[in-house]
Amino acid sequence: MRSGKWLFLVCSVLAASLGSAANAQFDQVYGFRGSPTNGIIADTSTPIEIVIEVSGSQRKIAVNEVRRVTLADDPPELRRGRDNILTGQIEAGYDDLRKVNPADIKRALTKADLQYYLAYCQGKLALTGGGDKGAAASAMLAFVGANSQSFHFFEAAELLGDLAVSLGSYDGAAKYYGALADKAPWPDYKMRGAVLKARALMRKGDFPGAQAEFEAVIASRVDTPAAMQQKLMAQAGKASCLAGTGSPDEGIKIAEEIITKNSPEDNSELFGRTYNALGACYLKAGKPKEALMAYLHVDVLFYANPEVHAEALYNLSKLWLALKKQDRADSARNLLTDRYAGSVWAKTQ
Repeated sequence: MRSGKWLFLVCSVLAASLGSAANAQFDQVYGFRGSPTNGIIADTSTPIEIVIEVSGSQRKIAVNEVRRVTLADDPPELRRGRDNILTGQIEAGYDDLRKVNPADIKRALTKADLQYYLAYCQGKLALTGGGDKGAAASAMLAFVGANSQSFHFFEAAELLGDLAVSLGSYDGAAKYYGALADKAPWPDYKMRGAVLKARALMRKGDFPGAQAEFEAVIASRVDTPAAMQQKLMAQAGKASCLAGTGSPDEGIKIAEEIITKNSPEDNSELFGRTYNALGACYLKAGKPKEALMAYLHVDVLFYANPEVHAEALYNLSKLWLALKKQDRADSARNLLTDRYAGSVWAKTQ
């Protein structure tokens, strides 16, 4: 019996090893469900679709249906770095990527993938940790300039928009976010681009313009799950705008409705943005204690998104100070500057 069990284990390990080795000979395109598509990604891929040759025939996979791509000739550090990045471990992924010598990579697609993820890490770390945002933007622009047909195009455009907002270039941000709103063929991508553009307008102080963008998203007739999520984000954004335009009571009603009718499970960013909007409305309505409670919800429960958490911490530092809680104000401010030194909120007085 024991020998039979050992034989089974050995065979299982060998089968797994052979399977991994076989997969390593192919590029792999992972969707959000089911098994990956194994083949060789063709040079005819575009920002909209990945073309992959499978057993002599070509398949086209829409980029919005792709969760992850691995390449047959990935150096181990590139594959490990990419995996770390896609699970949110940006610093660890960046450390892995910097161990790769681009000169050792022969395939143009793999070199481009390394270039993209290096620029992506630079951008994300600059937005949170206080790195050089201008250098990060230049790195991503260099990638886009050399790889305008990359399937990473829309992700790159969004990050460039984020960097532009952080640098105070709101018109530049609108241009980059416009790539999603105007060039992407998928309704939810277009809606996301409009939501991002509206947030940039809010940062600029153009609340009426931002509200118009949000309302256009809310009025869309598209009702896919991804589109409905963007509508909820737009509603939270509209609530923030109403604080800025002097209609906080209406904003409070919208924010409370979002909170009541939706589940916080797997919706941390939505709830974080909604509670931030609620806090802004309460502040505008002259209710600092209610605002404090709203922002505390973000700090304690919905802090996963760095931008959202940074906004809450900034407002908490001001509110604690107004309530003569200097130690709590200092704690919030220190967490903001330590964890999110690159955020616009850390630079705001």
